[in-house]
Amino acid sequence: MSANAFGKALSRDTILQAWREIYQNSSSASRNTLSSDEISINDFEHHYKNHLAHLGRDLRSDKFQFQSLRPYLIPKPNGKFRLICVPTVRDRIVQRALVNYLSEKYRSQLANKISYGFIKGRSVKQAAKAGCALRASKPWVFKTDITAFFDNIKRETLIAGLKKIVRDSSLHNVLRGAIACEVHTSSNGTKKQIESLGIKHGQGIRQGMPLSPLFSNILLSPFDEQVQKKEISAIRYADDLIFFAKSKDECVGIASFCETELAKLGLKIPPVGPESKSVIYEPGEAADFLGLELAVSGCSYQLRLSQKQIERIKDELLQYGSIGELLARKITLRNLGQILTNKKNGYLAAYDVCENLPGVEAALADVEQKVLRRVYTNGLGINLSTISREAKTFLNLIS
Repeated sequence: MSANAFGKALSRDTILQAWREIYQNSSSASRNTLSSDEISINDFEHHYKNHLAHLGRDLRSDKFQFQSLRPYLIPKPNGKFRLICVPTVRDRIVQRALVNYLSEKYRSQLANKISYGFIKGRSVKQAAKAGCALRASKPWVFKTDITAFFDNIKRETLIAGLKKIVRDSSLHNVLRGAIACEVHTSSNGTKKQIESLGIKHGQGIRQGMPLSPLFSNILLSPFDEQVQKKEISAIRYADDLIFFAKSKDECVGIASFCETELAKLGLKIPPVGPESKSVIYEPGEAADFLGLELAVSGCSYQLRLSQKQIERIKDELLQYGSIGELLARKITLRNLGQILTNKKNGYLAAYDVCENLPGVEAALADVEQKVLRRVYTNGLGINLSTISREAKTFLNLIS
C-alpha cells in the first residue's frame, strides 16, 4: 500500500491494533458469536497472525470486500425485537481501524459544541456535566430522538456528507462499501421479521458495525451546524437529542425547528404527545437524559438513575439465580461470584455520575445476595436457615 490515507489507516500496525481492541473489548460470551463466514472471534484468535497476514494482502492488492452481515434478533421488554447485525471479524477489524484513523484525523470537524456521542475525547460524563449546567440557566427541556434513525438514513445523503468531511479520496470506496453492507439470511422467517422492523435493502446503516456511530455524526453534522447557528442550547448523543430553553413556547419552537432541519436529511422526530419519545419537561420535572434522569437537586440539577432503570438492572441480575440459566451461559459455581461482582461493578462505574449512586450500590448488593440465595436454596437444595454463620460466610452470604 502507498503512503496515502488508505495505506496509513489500514497498515499492518493499525489492523493489528484494531484486532487487539476488538478482542480485548469483547465479552467472553460474544467471542463465540458466529458471523456470516461462520468464524467467531475465538476462531479467529486461534490463528490470528495468519488471518491478519491474509487480510493485509487483500487490502494491499485491492481485493478486500466487505461481506454480508449476520442478523441476530434480540427480544425487547415490549415484546418486539431489536436487530443486531454482526460483521465478519475481518470486516470489524477494517472498520475499527478506519474509525480509529478518522476519529483522530477529523476530530475537530466532528467535535462541535453539541455532539458528545462517539467522539474521541468526549464521554457521557462530560455530556452529563454540560446538561446539568445548561438546565441550571434554561430549566425547560425538549427531549426527543430521531425515528428509526439508522434504518432511515439515506445512503446518498450520507455519502455526500462524508465527502465534505473526509477529504481523503483514497478512503471513499472502502467507506462506501461499509455503507452498502446488507444483512443476509437463508431463513424466510427471519427475513419476514427483519422486514417487519422496517429494514429495507439499499436504505439505512446497519447497527452493529463499528463505523455506524461515526457515520451518524457525519450525517448529522449539518443539523449540528444549524443548531449552533441558531444559538440553541443542546446536547446530541448519536440520535438522542435534548434541548434547554427558558419557556414552553421556546421548546415548541425548537421542536418545529428540528422537524424542518431533519427533514432536509430525510429524517423525522415523533410529535410531542402522550407516550411519545418527544417530550417537553417543565422546570420541576425530571427529564430523561442518556438513559438517566436530569432532576432538581436542591438549588441545582443533577443526574440520577431512575427507579425504572434500577428495577430493569435488578431483573437482569436476578436471571443469574437460575441454575438452568447459568448452565446456558456456561457459568459454574466457581465463577458465579466473580461474574456477579464484575456485573455490579460495571454498572456502578457506568453510573458514577449519578447523585443517588450510594442507593444504587445498596440495591445491587441486595440483589447480588438474592441471586446467591436462590442458587443455593432453589438450585442446590440447601436450607440456609440450618447452616452456621461460618458456612454462610464461606458461601459469601451476609447474615
